[in-house]
Amino acid sequence: MSEEVQYGKFWDRFGAYILDMIIIGIPSFGLNYLNFITAKSFYLYLPIALIGLSYKPIMESKYQATLGKMAFNLKVTDLAFKKIGFQRSLVRSLIFILPALIYLPAQFLAYNNPNLTELDGFWEFSQALQSTYPLAEIFNCFFSIIFLADVIMLLSDNSQKQRSLKDRLAKTFVIKEK
Repeated sequence: MSEEVQYGKFWDRFGAYILDMIIIGIPSFGLNYLNFITAKSFYLYLPIALIGLSYKPIMESKYQATLGKMAFNLKVTDLAFKKIGFQRSLVRSLIFILPALIYLPAQFLAYNNPNLTELDGFWEFSQALQSTYPLAEIFNCFFSIIFLADVIMLLSDNSQKQRSLKDRLAKTFVIKEK
């Protein structure tokens, strides 16, 4: 069957990723920005973050694709080209989920730190958060390196299957629907 399969190419996957970032990233940023300039509440930040984090694993396990992948006719399958379950989709999403989960305690501390919540600007708050809790920024840098490794592996896969690090860890393929 693999001879008949057309694997998702880098630019299709990249386009799907950008589209997903627009669909989830912009509304999440907007809601978090509104939260910061109005309520400054971690308890409003938390559900916004959890919705953003659950988008990819839920969509890929239920529909085999995120909205971005759907727009590019891509779907995620297991190695037998069958639908993946939630656990496998969760493994695929770990490079996005782990940094955000590690960042949650820093956000909790920041939203409960009067020195930070008294700041007027969202940018100033973000900068002060990084300098006040440098360990969170170190973790973000580490996971940025993992994300880069994922992209490099995708680009350098010379098997023509265009498998990224997360595909290999979760034992998945991204294929083009016909």
